Amino acid sequence: MKERIVQKNFVEKLDTIRKLVSVRFPKVDMQDFKMMSRIAHYHYNKKKFMITGETKEFYNFLIENGYNPFTVYRWLLLERIPEDIRFQLKQRQISQKKAISKAFRRRHENDSTLAISIKELGLNLIRRM
Repeated sequence: MKERIVQKNFVEKLDTIRKLVSVRFPKVDMQDFKMMSRIAHYHYNKKKFMITGETKEFYNFLIENGYNPFTVYRWLLLERIPEDIRFQLKQRQISQKKAISKAFRRRHENDSTLAISIKELGLNLIRRM
């Protein structure tokens, strides 16, 4: 009987990367989204961006260990999403891309639209009673 190949979730993969990075680059903070974003976008647009020094070494380290820098950046973004969206992601109800965009929309939702949606939900609840 064949064993099912179960892929690790992004949290476990991110933990293994953090352990590797802490050994090789003790000064690098993986929560520095500015640096990780620069590395991720450099990976696909090498003509438009330029990275030097420790950032370049970190980029090469990720490539040597078989990690796509943009995927690592996406995992870091997924780590910051709210718990209810993360639950939907674990249940495979939504994709990683939709989870990130949903969290982005929620974070940038202003108070007036939030108040209007709460008011509508309240009115719908009252109508159903």
